[in-house]
Amino acid sequence: MILKVTEQNEIFIAKFVDVSRFTLPICDEVKAELRPLLSEQGRKLIFDLHDIDFIDSSGIGCIITLFKTAKRAGSTLTLCNLTPDVLDIFNLLHLQVIFNITSTQEGCLQKI
Repeated sequence: MILKVTEQNEIFIAKFVDVSRFTLPICDEVKAELRPLLSEQGRKLIFDLHDIDFIDSSGIGCIITLFKTAKRAGSTLTLCNLTPDVLDIFNLLHLQVIFNITSTQEGCLQKI
């Protein structure tokens, strides 16, 4: 298990456990853990990336896949606590236009 998923006021929060690189080798496991949750109608998920120092195209693709799964089910996926390097990649790819990104988990909880 590379993710810890908790629930707070009907909002699910997913955090990596002992992972600092979001790359191809872990994408299938991330999707396997989060897709069922996001496939349920109206679910709210905060994906906290606070320990991720590096993300590659596979990690970005994984998040996009999760976003599409959520959208089809009427669920929401919000990202928070992106490290400066990861946030730079999201900004470079203009993904901040697609994703709801907040700087803190508390900000996410208030916004949802």
